[in-house]
Amino acid sequence: MNHAPDCAARLLAAARALFARRGYDGTSVRAITAKAKANLGAVTYHFGSKEALYHKVIESITEPFVDRVAAAAAGAGAPLDRIEAIVRTVFEQMERHPEMPALIIRVLASERRMPPPAARTMQRNIRALSETIRAGQRDGSIRTGDPILLSMSVVAQPLHLALTGRLLEQGLGLDRHDPATRARLVRHVVETVRAALARQPKAPS
Repeated sequence: MNHAPDCAARLLAAARALFARRGYDGTSVRAITAKAKANLGAVTYHFGSKEALYHKVIESITEPFVDRVAAAAAGAGAPLDRIEAIVRTVFEQMERHPEMPALIIRVLASERRMPPPAARTMQRNIRALSETIRAGQRDGSIRTGDPILLSMSVVAQPLHLALTGRLLEQGLGLDRHDPATRARLVRHVVETVRAALARQPKAPS
């Protein structure tokens, strides 16, 4: 059973849940294999090491995410419309992978070097977003400013709501799992991002 075709998938699912809950240092190989119902050597057999499994967990979530962000950035429509599509993609990714916010917190809080898959994801997504912002600056629809810093502000909006989800629920009574509430939150962020980026017409002199 330990080396059956689905053993690697069980280890990946178990590691994803445990790394999100306990972080890298707080998760042992023994805990992963116990949760996956595999023998203690299965992590080494399938992935080579705990660190390699950790990177694979991050890749399994971030690689499809990068592809979706790139597709949104390259889609039809004006730059602000494509930025809206990127923002919505971020929310959709968080919904597909509810463990992602916890993993992000663990990565940010850790003193370990940022895992290469996480660094690549950040670099590629910010590049796609900043290039879209530059396109809007060229056609006059987006205000002036450093495209990379503007990109970071755009991404911060949906990430903040995802990372503070429990506070929203317990402190403000906003149920982020309720479809109507979620739609309202997404709409608010989209409108805020568009208003922050849009170039304002000059006041008449």
